[in-house]
Amino acid sequence: MDLYPLLMAPSFRHGEETPWGGHMLRDALMKDAPEDAVGESLEISDLPGHESMVANGPHAGKTLRRMVELWGDELTGPTGGDFPLLLKLLDPVLPLSVQVHPDDAYAAEHENGKRGKTEAWIVLNAEPGSRIIYGADTKGESMEKLVAEGRLKDCLRFVNVRPGDVYYIPSGMLHALDGGVMVYEIQQSSDVTYRFWDWDRVDENGKSRELHVAKALEVCDPELRLEKIEGTTVLCKGGSRTYYISDDHFELCRLNLSGRMPLESGRMLFLTPLTPCTLHWGEEQMTLNAFDSVLVPAGLQDVALEGETKVLMSSLPDRETLRAELGYRAENVAGLVD
Repeated sequence: MDLYPLLMAPSFRHGEETPWGGHMLRDALMKDAPEDAVGESLEISDLPGHESMVANGPHAGKTLRRMVELWGDELTGPTGGDFPLLLKLLDPVLPLSVQVHPDDAYAAEHENGKRGKTEAWIVLNAEPGSRIIYGADTKGESMEKLVAEGRLKDCLRFVNVRPGDVYYIPSGMLHALDGGVMVYEIQQSSDVTYRFWDWDRVDENGKSRELHVAKALEVCDPELRLEKIEGTTVLCKGGSRTYYISDDHFELCRLNLSGRMPLESGRMLFLTPLTPCTLHWGEEQMTLNAFDSVLVPAGLQDVALEGETKVLMSSLPDRETLRAELGYRAENVAGLVD
């Protein structure tokens, strides 16, 4: 089996799928996106109907699902043929719906065996004054009462954001992106979203998007209020790593390259550089451009990044190893310390 890093070509959600979308995925990040408004670039995706495709090497043109079938655990690690993660870039020019996601148990019971969704954002760009909705403050009132009286907006917790900010959004947390906040999003591979409110928007035919208020109320935890994640930075060969999140679902960190940095094998890795760098494996190498998304197979050996840049890296978690590495600093990584 001739493993190599897979440069992925994204699938896009655009037009009526994302009425809040913009044009910066194409115009600024140089994605080969449609001409109309594009809200999401599904960079590394196995979602049915939105599978990303291999763009390099002998397997160019194959879907991610086909690569899982061909390479199995050598690609994903021991997941039993499942592909548990999804990487997106989002570019809203209007606010997203106020929403919440269920956990695995609720989604399995109510959404035909699907998994739930925990996710995280790294802010890539934020227009001056832009915000996110990050939790709620009900001031002791019930969510049911606030929703019934049309006062949901009164309890939304708005947070000003800047590029580089990191936010952890576990299942059950009320949230939404504002227009002008472009993010990198790592999440469980799931499309289960319950909309509380969509800002009273209607399309050109006067039709509003579907809401899911009853289910949203069942899964929302209004007491779940978090702050942005500062993370913790450790020195390593070739630079340093800043770890932000390591929960049951994924690990998120930033690689701060100042030379050649070896990468571990045994876990598949999602790599997204912010400026160009070089990826090495064995005697081979490839240039990565800004905001390329590369899937490094779990079974690939002797992998390293080289350059002077920052690279966003997501993977399945190895919490025991990371706790041992970080020691007392583990408390600064969301989800790592119970």
